[in-house]
This record gives sequence, C-alpha cells and structure tokens, in this order.
Amino acid sequence: MALLGDIQLYDTPSVPYPGDDVYRVDSGTTSSITAGTPVAFTLGSAFVAAATTNKPIVATDFLGIATSTSTETASATGTVNVMKFVSGTTYLIAPKVAATFDTQSEYNALVGDRVLLDLTASTWTILAADSATYGCVIMPLDVTKNPGMVRFAFRNGVNYLT
Repeated sequence: MALLGDIQLYDTPSVPYPGDDVYRVDSGTTSSITAGTPVAFTLGSAFVAAATTNKPIVATDFLGIATSTSTETASATGTVNVMKFVSGTTYLIAPKVAATFDTQSEYNALVGDRVLLDLTASTWTILAADSATYGCVIMPLDVTKNPGMVRFAFRNGVNYLT
C-alpha cells in the first residue's frame, strides 16, 4: 500500500500490509490530518494530532503515519486511520536540501544518520543533521532509481509501545 502525501511507504517486513489502527482526533479543526501525514501521540491523551516540524525526538515524540483523512469538525471529535508501527518499515520522502543527497556517494555518507522530519509550507521533508536523540534513520537507497528521494525508518524509540 502506498501512502498519499509527502511520505510514501517503501517497504515493510510484514507481509501482507500490517494494517491500521483507528485513533480519535479532537474537535476544533476540520480534517486536520491527511494521508501520509505524520501523526503525534501523547501518552495519556485520548487524542492524536498532526505532528509538528522538527520531529520526532526519541522517547518524547511518538509517531505514526496517517493512512486516511481525519474526520473531526469544528464541533465534533473525529477519527483517523494510522498505519501500525512495525519495526523495519521504511518510507520515502524528499530531502529538505536536495543537493545534500544528489549523488550516491553523498547519500551513502548519510546512511545510518539519525535525523528529523521537517514541515515547511505544508510540505514534509527530511533533514540531514545527525543527533543521538533524533527519531528517524536514513536507510540505503539507489539514488539513480529513486532520484530526489531519501529512504528512512522510524527508530523503535518513537513507538509508544516501546
């Protein structure tokens, strides 16, 4: 299953597709989450919300990827489908700075780096700065077959069940 939006499913160790969980979205906005949007969980909260920029941070931000558009309205709680977290699932996303990843040798030098997702002007991209607490890991990819894309996985520390 491919996701819509800026984040695309690349592969999953689960065969078949691992399925979705349904979460509640608080009222106050209308359809605030679209398919392919990172979704943030706060432990102890009854609701999920669209993630904000420069996330996830391990053991602080708990994320999933929406597979539907949320159904909340200004006055009514809604729901959204979120892909089940399966360790080893990888995704494709565009880099924030394309020139950082545009050759195979540049890309390979960043494989294994722990990075963040960025949200600028309603577009999700991936950053290249590495930090021990950042919740995404850059995975190997052939840039000639996937130009302008970065393959990444979420670290287990952003799974709220960890």
